[in-house]
Amino acid sequence: MTSSVPLDARAGGPDLARGIALLGIALANLVGWLHGSAWTALLKQQDASAADRVVDVLLALLVDNRGFPLFALLFGYGIGILRRRSLERGERTGRFLRRMLRRFAVLLAIGLAHAILLFSGDILVGYAVIGMLCALLMTRGRVVLAAAAIVTLPALGVWGWVDGTVGLGGGTGYAAASAPDYLAGVGIRAPDALHGLLLAPIEEIGLLSPMALGALMARGALLEDVPAHRRRLGRLARWGLAIGLVGAVPLTAVLVLDPAHARLDVEVVLGILGVLHQVSGLAGAVGLAAGAALLAARWGPRPAARAPGADGGLASATATATPTATPTATAAAPPPAGARDPLGAAVRAVEALGAVSLSAYLAQSVLCLLLFPPYTLDLGAQLGSAGAAALVLAGWLLMLPPAVLLRRSGRRGPMEHVLRALAGSSTPRTPRTPRTPRTADAHRARGGTR
Repeated sequence: MTSSVPLDARAGGPDLARGIALLGIALANLVGWLHGSAWTALLKQQDASAADRVVDVLLALLVDNRGFPLFALLFGYGIGILRRRSLERGERTGRFLRRMLRRFAVLLAIGLAHAILLFSGDILVGYAVIGMLCALLMTRGRVVLAAAAIVTLPALGVWGWVDGTVGLGGGTGYAAASAPDYLAGVGIRAPDALHGLLLAPIEEIGLLSPMALGALMARGALLEDVPAHRRRLGRLARWGLAIGLVGAVPLTAVLVLDPAHARLDVEVVLGILGVLHQVSGLAGAVGLAAGAALLAARWGPRPAARAPGADGGLASATATATPTATPTATAAAPPPAGARDPLGAAVRAVEALGAVSLSAYLAQSVLCLLLFPPYTLDLGAQLGSAGAAALVLAGWLLMLPPAVLLRRSGRRGPMEHVLRALAGSSTPRTPRTPRTPRTADAHRARGGTR
């Protein structure tokens, strides 16, 4: 059994990006809960009110087909860190793959339970299956991993084609969303979950593109060693976010100008716009991950002693990292930028939530199950995008304080503890590491702005 990396040794950038991605996924998943109105592009409602359409536009530009590629990229980044630590310890490839197989088998079981009991749009099953493939490719070298990212990119675009043309099919919501009672919902979700498991290697193969890209980024600690990669991260953030925004505009325009497809009803055209929306979302995910790394370095000060490459989340490490002390730290220096201001506190809160992303992801499904189905409050038939998004945002915000308390007490989330326990890694309670500020000279020498 190996021990997990202490919470204070985790890299801030990936956790911050993961915390943001949680909100994006929750907002994007609203299409799996709202029902009763005909679908248009991106599974939005055709007869949306003005307020709902404004929210739809914001989601289409910033969230849809952007949240899950970001989460997948970070998932692959976590796998890359695990492999990097494995090599540093001199672990044999076979042992590494056996550890990954056990880990992803546990995640697969959690995902199946989630898909059957809570939400039909589960992502964990696909992440577990494709994640194992990504781990295998990690052992074959950089070229193989890069080739896999390129070859599977068209499969990612297939999902975009569906999002662009779904309004032509006359759907009004997922069947489980309008189930009359909980057991009926389980009866609908269970066969879908098993079917999804069997076809995951084919249907979910598009996830390999962002996962492999994230694993490649992890090889060079791109999101962790910000001083060494600051310029590259800046370029990735600017260009990635710009491409992601511009690529989302055409399909968003259809959503606004012709939601009922009265004029534009050509499947090929809509499909191409959907592919553009989806593929540009991957660029946007890279940009957001890079921006989060820069933001965490600026506003989320890290302790002086930390483990290079520490990371976690759905694919968090199971190895013990050796902290490397920073000899230039001194207690006499003023606190770094962002240590006490509200923005710095907000960044660290989102980081803390990203560190318990598995627990938070499942908690969001529990919240939606209590709010939207007909057998609970039936808000899925009463609210549009605006009202539903407000509730989901409130739920995300309410998870921040508990996440911060867990971080301060050195504890991991409940589902992270379950995953590590069943996967064979310990989860010791880690005391908080004293945050020793750096001197101004040392700060400048590292090329940072923290």
